[in-house]
Amino acid sequence: MTDNKKFTLHKAPFIRKADNGATTTVMMRDFMIALAPLILFAWVKNGLLPFIAEKTNFFGLLYPLLLVLVGGATSFLCEFLWYYFLVKKENVWVSLQKSYPLIPGILLGMIVPLATPLWLVAIGAFFATVIGKLIFGGFGNNIFNPALIGYLFLTYAYFGPLTGSNEAIGAVGYFNAKEVADAITSATPMTVFAGDRAGAVNVLLEDYGLWKMFLGLTPGSLAETSALLCLVAFAYLTIRKTINWRVPVIYVGTVFVLTYIIGAVNGYAGTLSYALFGILNGGLMFGAVFMATEPVTSPRNPNGIILYSLGLGVLTVLFRFASSMPEGVATSILIMNMFTALLERFSAKLRVEPKKAKVAISYALIGLLFTGIGAFAVAQNIPKGIEFVSAEQDFATLDFNYTFKVGSKEVLVIVDQNYEIKSIEDSNYNTDRYESAFSDLISGNKLPAYVAEVSETAEELLLTVKSKGFGSNPELTSTVVFDPETLAITGFETNTRTESYTNSQGWNQIHPDEFMPGQIIANQSDLSKVQTVTGATVTSNSLVEAARQALQYKDYLAGLSELVLVNYYQSFDSLNFVYIFRNGEGRIVVEAKPDGTLVTTVDEALREAIMAVVSNKKLDNYIAEHSESENKLVVKAKGYASTITATITYDPETYAITGFVADTTGETYGSSYEWAQNPVHPKDQIPNQVIANQDDLSKVQTVTGATVTSKAIISAARIALDYLAHLGGSNE
Repeated sequence: MTDNKKFTLHKAPFIRKADNGATTTVMMRDFMIALAPLILFAWVKNGLLPFIAEKTNFFGLLYPLLLVLVGGATSFLCEFLWYYFLVKKENVWVSLQKSYPLIPGILLGMIVPLATPLWLVAIGAFFATVIGKLIFGGFGNNIFNPALIGYLFLTYAYFGPLTGSNEAIGAVGYFNAKEVADAITSATPMTVFAGDRAGAVNVLLEDYGLWKMFLGLTPGSLAETSALLCLVAFAYLTIRKTINWRVPVIYVGTVFVLTYIIGAVNGYAGTLSYALFGILNGGLMFGAVFMATEPVTSPRNPNGIILYSLGLGVLTVLFRFASSMPEGVATSILIMNMFTALLERFSAKLRVEPKKAKVAISYALIGLLFTGIGAFAVAQNIPKGIEFVSAEQDFATLDFNYTFKVGSKEVLVIVDQNYEIKSIEDSNYNTDRYESAFSDLISGNKLPAYVAEVSETAEELLLTVKSKGFGSNPELTSTVVFDPETLAITGFETNTRTESYTNSQGWNQIHPDEFMPGQIIANQSDLSKVQTVTGATVTSNSLVEAARQALQYKDYLAGLSELVLVNYYQSFDSLNFVYIFRNGEGRIVVEAKPDGTLVTTVDEALREAIMAVVSNKKLDNYIAEHSESENKLVVKAKGYASTITATITYDPETYAITGFVADTTGETYGSSYEWAQNPVHPKDQIPNQVIANQDDLSKVQTVTGATVTSKAIISAARIALDYLAHLGGSNE
């Protein structure tokens, strides 16, 4: 009788000795019962439905179950070997009965992406069981949730294969074969949300709706998407007294409140949809019910439970809204696991502390800490005012660099010549909302002039410059020619006849394209001296801006401190490749054979740098050979999977193409329906079209299923025609 009244006091869970472990066994049994509906749902959603839709095979039908089985089996095997070879304090089966070895691996298999390779699940389960559980002393002694330890290890060590494509079942990352076939593979809701925390919610609600999110019919980890089934499990486990209901309620409630506040400052104050989105997506509900409530790694003291749950909530919001993490649940739980023992001791002492003021101050300080973390997350998501600062052209890439001030921080935005955003320097502002705001400011602050194209040869430096015109022609195109050695403007051509001019008495019918070029060339050292055409002032000033931008490019070239390749092309005279370099001392023209052998003597101090460029920068399309005696050209062109060799014959009198043979031996073609029905090879169809349409190659039609190969053959023809035109001009 005395023995039956004794208790074994140890780390949670506390088990009465009289029960001989039965209480814990019942708890674990209830835990597995609660997991079963989620596993079944994961199988139906990710295996059965894609199989019925004929989007996956029989292996894909079973794959969701295999993830769970492989995870559980690996954990069981690890513990069996551990107790059989390393820890022999009792019979191995007795140890396993008290260790519940299946659970870490089963949980891991439920929270990984569907496309996770089975070998990777085994590695994760091994890490979860051995590192997360056994090295601490086994069940009841681990300080971290083992399954989350394994999950975090896979996330950081194997992110590529974890989220990649699994061709065996047709799944990609978090997306099952049916979702892949339906083209629902851009990103999971939480990943989309992380890209734009303000604007993405409405888009996602339109795509899925709260009801689908609640049921779990959205892409996500294998078995954690269904909030409904998580709530059912919560109710069952609470009734069975397997978990403490306070942890999920306070945890999810904290996330809900803070997410609502963040949504409110971003325009969602009148709706709960933003906050509901936050708790229905990702692994929050699953983590709150099955991970955060683990009795071994969570506090048992009532006040400790409250502090633990509040900490989980504010940390999850912090990671979701003030970091690059789209999720944050696993990391939050593991961090709070570290503080479980501390919270236990802290709250236990305060429960018996006679000085109420000390108790109040202690809890107030922790409350202040949590409030500060939550306030920081909220503050990071308060919309900041955006101010345009400056815009200039990057002459190295010919892109535009826009600088904006967001709050007190300057952000660089790079756009192309169509004013489309290419990149945003600070990832915190690389969201749809900020991108839209940047685009609006960019459209209202376009550059008055920019260099659209640069072409430098051994003989000249030619710039194509766009500038803002007047009237019906919003953009004028000017061609500015420089002496390549002195970098002085030697020519300026433009056409302003589409402009409209003021019909004033001062306008004497002299068009700016007749008057301005001479003015610009004569006054290029001081453009303020250029006189404009009366009645065409805006157009005249536009040409001055074009000249000013061209001169800024000249200054960029003159200011280069390192060796820079500015252009390379094939010389039709020698058939060598010509490389134009510039540095602070001027320009360097180098010729090399197509195989990279230098023809030009270069300074030894620059030879290594030049050779590195010549080796890496070779033309894809070029004249490889010209036999004047046979009136034959051999042209190389880059195809889809190989280099195409085109042999072209021509009439020596008219320089017109008379014969065309394309060797496409190394090419591969698409398997489209059109190609399968009519497998005409480009080498058979394109050459005849080229000969017939050599005056206008735009009329040549490509072969469907072999478009790249077709375009390569056309490119070879275009190069040949340019070369033949050069030969004809030389002979004249």
